[in-house]
Amino acid sequence: MKKILLLILLSVISVCNALPTEPVIFVNKSTVDYQNAKILMDNFYPSREINVDGNNITVVINDITYVPAIDNLEIESKDKKLKLNIKFNRDGDKVEYESVECIEYLNLEKGKEISLFNKSYIVKDITSNYVILKEKDGKEITTNDSFEYDGYKVVVELVSSDLNDIFVNIYKNGKFMESLKLNKGQISYTKDGMLGIIYKNCTKSGKGYYFTFDVYSTIKIEEDEDFPLDNRFKVKDISGDKIKLEYKNTNKLGTKINLFNYTIIPEKCYKDYVLFKIIKRESKTVNIKNKDIAYLGDSIYAIKINNTTHVYYKGKELKNHEKIYFNSLDVFDINPLNINKDIILIGGPKVNKFVKELEDKGLLKVNITGNYLGNHIGIIQKIKNPYNDNNIYILAGSDRWGTKAAILAFLTKYNDEDTLMVEWDKGKVNIIK
Repeated sequence: MKKILLLILLSVISVCNALPTEPVIFVNKSTVDYQNAKILMDNFYPSREINVDGNNITVVINDITYVPAIDNLEIESKDKKLKLNIKFNRDGDKVEYESVECIEYLNLEKGKEISLFNKSYIVKDITSNYVILKEKDGKEITTNDSFEYDGYKVVVELVSSDLNDIFVNIYKNGKFMESLKLNKGQISYTKDGMLGIIYKNCTKSGKGYYFTFDVYSTIKIEEDEDFPLDNRFKVKDISGDKIKLEYKNTNKLGTKINLFNYTIIPEKCYKDYVLFKIIKRESKTVNIKNKDIAYLGDSIYAIKINNTTHVYYKGKELKNHEKIYFNSLDVFDINPLNINKDIILIGGPKVNKFVKELEDKGLLKVNITGNYLGNHIGIIQKIKNPYNDNNIYILAGSDRWGTKAAILAFLTKYNDEDTLMVEWDKGKVNIIK
């Protein structure tokens, strides 16, 4: 019996006005259709991807939530350290953004460590209208001539006879910027304040000298200036516990906007409110070098056995780079077409037994074979479920490219037609009829 993946979407609202709510998706995991189906699944389901590199395990997190808003959308991170306020107007089914404000809550105290957009900094200086942050860890670099770091090139030009001072030239993006004198053990900054360098040591090897540096990215955040980590924003206010940013050109924003690690999409306009789809992407890395077991969240565990790292989700061992889609079940011997939900079937009758069942009952509007519809041609069919009053959507093609075209068209071009035939053409999806 071929294994079919059943995915039950617990709280998904329509992708557009025509798409079903809370659909069940069936796809054969043993075929290439499953890889194509992930395009659809990535748009509907929260997921976690596991990447193992020696003792380091990185979890790539993709969370999807739906938030209703009347004229102001508020998004707050789980740790309550980041807040987005997005004011908007409606023109029928169109959303126009009026203002976008970002507030990052921080402990801006000199010498304290803070985390800003998933990177750790030390507060080097703070005044009433600016703050200087130094990258916490930086990088140690040894060279006999020059090195590059974060868009800068540092070239050693002269060294004092006692080796306590050196002179370097600084280049940024290939252009000369300035000359600096570096005193051993002291941090020096470029004139733009974005690079900090500590000259640590000089050793002689043969006829040459090798210089060791600690190098840090630094940023200066100043009121009424562009935000250095994202120049789409201007710094509106700095205080002891927060930095407030304001988006500069909201009139240039499209309907779908990307802000930091968020993607924000107005999913559907109702009479009294707009439903927004919020996709948040982030990653976290755990090192288990000196641990036997590490909990990675969401029922995912890493275990070190005989110096080899294994990762498990609910007792099942995961392959490296495997992606977990939440709210999924494996189905083997049951026929759940009579489930009281809309259903999406992916693939034709040769690879999806439920499509074959509908074909045998004569319920398909268009029968699909390896020769028809034709190479790179796919079709979306909507039929009434023979077991209840819900709909069944079949996304299939004569080959993998036709099926992929049907999946992409379902997300972007489908408008509740009974049938929609599409074509995969050099990476684009075209409607045929």
